Amino acid sequence: MRVQLAYLLVIMIWATTPLSIKLGGQSFSPMAGLSLRILLAVLVGSAICTIGGYTGLNIRRHWKLYAAASLGIFPNMALIYVAADYISSGLISLMFGLAPFFTAVLTRPILGESALQPRKLLAIALALVGLVFIFFDRARMGENGAIGIGLMLLSNVAFSSSSLLIKKLNKTMTVPPMEQALGSMAFSLPGLLITWVAITGVGPIHYTPIGLASLLYLSLFASLVGFAAYYYILNHMAVETVSLIPLITPILAMLLGVWAVDEVVTLTMLAGAGLILVALVIHQKLWVLLARSKKPQASNEQAVEH
Repeated sequence: MRVQLAYLLVIMIWATTPLSIKLGGQSFSPMAGLSLRILLAVLVGSAICTIGGYTGLNIRRHWKLYAAASLGIFPNMALIYVAADYISSGLISLMFGLAPFFTAVLTRPILGESALQPRKLLAIALALVGLVFIFFDRARMGENGAIGIGLMLLSNVAFSSSSLLIKKLNKTMTVPPMEQALGSMAFSLPGLLITWVAITGVGPIHYTPIGLASLLYLSLFASLVGFAAYYYILNHMAVETVSLIPLITPILAMLLGVWAVDEVVTLTMLAGAGLILVALVIHQKLWVLLARSKKPQASNEQAVEH
């Protein structure tokens, strides 16, 4: 039951994070908002570990894992925050759903394994067509939308590389989810703070109630709880099940964007999104996963009949 709740929690966090980033951008510059978010999460997480007597960071033994995981925050999340100035929250979530395709491409150079089967190549081709639909939808993106899409593509490379490196290092070490979350955030902080100072400089911060609420949500819930929950389900659920999350969150994120901030969804955007979602279904073999989920139910019905 705990694993299922953590799974639903990750879906909710991934669906609401792009909108929260968008709302927070009204008060903070991208790097200021992200740096403050991670800094606050590290401070609160460290305090919880100290008060609760949980294991803290073991830099000497696990620094490689922390460094690999930190790539999922910096530069990955930095790119997402900047992209939020150019594209909608729903499109951010959809673009982030392309991560499985980048993972398939990067598996061989990082893990030395081949993941480019004919089915996955077909899925990648469909996703690219969907991306072309979105790219040329100027009514949806605006003149600078291509910048946001480019930033999100780079974000996918960083996130997929981080995930594969974590998988590689986890073969030789076992690190609790909370420790891994804190380690990744702590190792990403220097890069975040240096980039913040270098790009915008540290000056007076003017915030609105919505911006402050967004910062607190992203720090305490999306970062601290979200990272720990994600690492937890990775350790307790099949990879196929976890990989379904990118299929669900873009739809929820788009609906939230339309409902909360009146974001526009055009037919071209829906066509591109549909192609990408179909590509994800093919890539992850959704029909096989659904067939597996029905087998225990069938066996239970047979047991009841007997």
